[in-house]
Amino acid sequence: MCNVRTLLQVICLSLIVIQTVDSYSFALSKFTRIRRQARRTCTSTEFACKSGECIDEDKECDGIVDCTDASDETNACHRIKCPNYLFRCKYGACINPDLECDGKPDCMDGSDEKTSKCKPDDSSPECKANEFRCSSGQCIPEDFKCDGKAECKDNSDEIRATCWNVRCPGFTHKCKYGACVSGNAECNGIVECFDGSDEDPAICKTKPTPRPTPTPGTPGPQPTQGGCVLPNHPEFGEWQVYGIPGQFSPGMVIRAGATLRIQCKKRYKLEGKNAIFCENGKWSDAVGHCLKLCPSIQSTSTMRVTCIYNKHEETENCTEAVEGTLVRFDCAPFYEDLGLSRHPIHICRDGSWDQRRPECTPVCGQKSVNAQTLIVNGKPVKKGDYPWQVALYTLNDKELICGGSLLNQRVVLTAAHCITDDKGKLLSKENYMVAVGKYYRPFNDSRDRNEAQFSEVKHMFIPELYKGSTQNYVGDIAILVTRVTFTLSRRVQPVCIDYGLKYTSYTNEFGYVTGWGYTLQNDKPSDVLKELKVPAVSTEQCSSAIPEDYDIYLTHDKLCAGYLDNGTSVCSGDSGGGLVFKFDGRYYVTGIVSLSPQASTGGCDTQQYGLYTKVGTYISDFIIKTESQFRP
Repeated sequence: MCNVRTLLQVICLSLIVIQTVDSYSFALSKFTRIRRQARRTCTSTEFACKSGECIDEDKECDGIVDCTDASDETNACHRIKCPNYLFRCKYGACINPDLECDGKPDCMDGSDEKTSKCKPDDSSPECKANEFRCSSGQCIPEDFKCDGKAECKDNSDEIRATCWNVRCPGFTHKCKYGACVSGNAECNGIVECFDGSDEDPAICKTKPTPRPTPTPGTPGPQPTQGGCVLPNHPEFGEWQVYGIPGQFSPGMVIRAGATLRIQCKKRYKLEGKNAIFCENGKWSDAVGHCLKLCPSIQSTSTMRVTCIYNKHEETENCTEAVEGTLVRFDCAPFYEDLGLSRHPIHICRDGSWDQRRPECTPVCGQKSVNAQTLIVNGKPVKKGDYPWQVALYTLNDKELICGGSLLNQRVVLTAAHCITDDKGKLLSKENYMVAVGKYYRPFNDSRDRNEAQFSEVKHMFIPELYKGSTQNYVGDIAILVTRVTFTLSRRVQPVCIDYGLKYTSYTNEFGYVTGWGYTLQNDKPSDVLKELKVPAVSTEQCSSAIPEDYDIYLTHDKLCAGYLDNGTSVCSGDSGGGLVFKFDGRYYVTGIVSLSPQASTGGCDTQQYGLYTKVGTYISDFIIKTESQFRP
């Protein structure tokens, strides 16, 4: 039988064992509960942390540690492809490019503040051996680093990049981001880790105490110990608390050092800073405004866009234009939009531009303003006066066979008989080469070197009714599409076309034909581009004057122009060229050189009228349908 002293020892020992077992059981049940809570199955829109937690998939590799084990911000982020407009952290995460070198680490590893763009503040003093240098250049005592409180103004002493590898003594508590705080900090109701991880509700099984809704006459929450009142969310946007877990709403008080990140909804742009922080009871800046964006407008090869904001900030493009932004449009040289002269500046209002976007189209039917004058055979011919003139050559021997007129940078109007056999069958497009900007007839004339442009033919089109001489050349019109898109210049510009058939009366008016045809009957072709001024004559007058065997070609789609017994007429080498008339200050192609009578001695009869295919006859059914498919 044991004595009383022995009995007391046994009882005490039993109590110790029971207490130990109870403590172990409590700790085990707590650990098991946490694991059971964390090990739920993550949904398809969540990221599964290695710890078993589930976080929103958008939070993976965003620079912010959300998993307790930081498994959402590791080198595995390199497998994610960052869009070109984002900054890529050294370990692979993608963050807003504006955060690079902003004085505050935003990548988990702080690499956004260590790039070549981040120039250290030369005015910052050198820190002593027992001091820590903040990213901003500020110096603080080394012991203040990773202690749970931010002493650096930029918080760089309390971030994962600084603290993760710090070894905490066994009697301390390691914060989620790596700092070391008091061993009894966990779940004691007081936030001691800078990121608040010591009071994580998932571990502590606590909920924030609901705050009463303020009523009229009741003062709202007041900042304490340097904290700040959370502001209202911006309209069309929101703020998020960075680095501190928990649920937050406007009106709540948050501790000093807290950072808010502000972002706007899609199609809105933030005016103001995208991050503000709490210091000494005040926010570093006010929450900015989310302004609605107007549709993006960018410069093109034919139009220059200048964006003007705040009356002095100018940029090349308007990709993020907000309320009040002005945009000025300027057409490129040799392009125009007639409405721009009246309204060159548009305004962004409530997410839309106040006027339609202009369309710059090639200037048509205008002679070169700064034309160089040459003298040929005693008559002044201006080089560059007819920038729509096209020369059509055979590809093999480079012989000029026809002319043409440029309708746009890829489309040429010419005569069907230039590219068909006598029965109207198309020849191979491989036979031809198109040249623009030419003044001299020879294909490779060095005098045209800086102005001429060349292209092979990609497509050829003629009207279905064209059958050549078997149908008296009815439908003698063709469209060529070039492989190359020509560049507009002083020497290369399109002619105008009367798409609306506004100018249909031209009898007795004078038109102009250009080409490299024969200058005199039985003479050699012209070496330079020639101009012929001819009057349009009525069908009746023409029919009564031309030879009978030539009259059969005066069909419904032909117009007659020229002189009788004058010695000037279109001839071989001029075929396919345009007959242009000037209406309202511009030249419109009205006819295409088709036929001229033969002289008894051979060659062209320069004493007779010439016949031209009426362009207006084929505007709707042929030209518009074809040309519109190949506009640059």
